[in-house]
Amino acid sequence: MFSDIVGSTPLVEALGDEAWAGLLRWHDTTMRGLASQHHGVEQDHLGDGFMFTFESADDAIYCAREIQATLAAHRDTSGFAPQVRIGIHTTEALETTDGYAGSGVRVAARVGSLAGGGEVVVSRATIESASSDHRHGPFEAVEIKGASKRADVASLS
Repeated sequence: MFSDIVGSTPLVEALGDEAWAGLLRWHDTTMRGLASQHHGVEQDHLGDGFMFTFESADDAIYCAREIQATLAAHRDTSGFAPQVRIGIHTTEALETTDGYAGSGVRVAARVGSLAGGGEVVVSRATIESASSDHRHGPFEAVEIKGASKRADVASLS
């Protein structure tokens, strides 16, 4: 699972460095806590985003849904939470001393980049790997930069 705060550069400019640092601490703590509750392991922290791995596709999907619900609830009660995009792709990956690498990880990152703020995009491989039935929109074949074939992706609903 890859996540990213949408529009972080203008947000930093609008908030200023000190407020941004506080918001980022809150975001990071929230993301890490929710991932941990769903058996997620942080593989990389990418400035204002994360790469998490999970024991199962279901764990990743439930985590992503809870992240978006938590951010929405915080917006309702506190007036603001950043918009986060999330992408989930289930694949084999090469485990290295520095974490995970390989073409599957690159595809997962690209799936994440397809999502909009507040959206979770999943690959067909993720839905097919899940043991539960997860609601999602129609699959669309999309070009993945650097990959030789298209990927089928859908938004969770």
